[in-house]
Amino acid sequence: MTRTDLLDRTVGAIAAHARWVLLAEDVPERDGFLQAVAPAVKLVGVVALVAVTVAQRELATVTALACVAAVLAVSSRVPVRTFLGRLAGPPAMALVVVAPQAVLMGGPPLSGLPLSAAGVTYVATFTMRVAACVGFLSVLLLTTRFVDLLGAFRRLRVPAIAVAMLSITYRYLLLFFAELERMVRARRSRTLADPALRRTWRDSGNFLGTFLLRSLERGERVQRAARARGGTGPTPGRPSVALGRADAAFGVVVVATVWVVLP
Repeated sequence: MTRTDLLDRTVGAIAAHARWVLLAEDVPERDGFLQAVAPAVKLVGVVALVAVTVAQRELATVTALACVAAVLAVSSRVPVRTFLGRLAGPPAMALVVVAPQAVLMGGPPLSGLPLSAAGVTYVATFTMRVAACVGFLSVLLLTTRFVDLLGAFRRLRVPAIAVAMLSITYRYLLLFFAELERMVRARRSRTLADPALRRTWRDSGNFLGTFLLRSLERGERVQRAARARGGTGPTPGRPSVALGRADAAFGVVVVATVWVVLP
């Protein structure tokens, strides 16, 4: 594989994965547990679970909370590959960031290794806590359409400017990564031979500059198109319905989890 192919494949894979994360809206149409819960109830419950998870300091507790997130995903018929694809990245980055604490923290060594038992416990707890939080947020985003999530924010009286900024950011991210994929395909189609390393770096810099300029231009086009259609007002979502058994069951799960976890 040439250097150019490696760059193109890496950037293209990142862009494709990002769009897959943003556009994974087939799961909300499935017949699962969380799909039957009202978006506002789901949002409040998940925020409560994340807040409780962040406050925990015991490895066994955060592991149990991560298991709760996995059970919610299974009961909502979320594909394992999709759930793990959302779950793998942030905990891995958290592990890399806090891994030095296993050596730097004081305490008795672990089985003759240059690692302290307290440090290893801290690293494991921090990583598992991140995994649990990402798991809860993933089941929320995977089982709720983005437009319904915006509607839940409005029903909870979130400031309109914050909801509008979230909506515009979502649209621009889709535009951003779609433009990146198109430019990678165009660059790959014009590359005939493996250039020298110095030229590869120069071409990559030109590619990055052109990409940023085109992203800004397309973002302005999106803004003008939105204004031509009447502005960036609220997108119509599904009409609100009365709360049912699924909402009550999810509320019981949240309350029971918080009751057991909190001292």
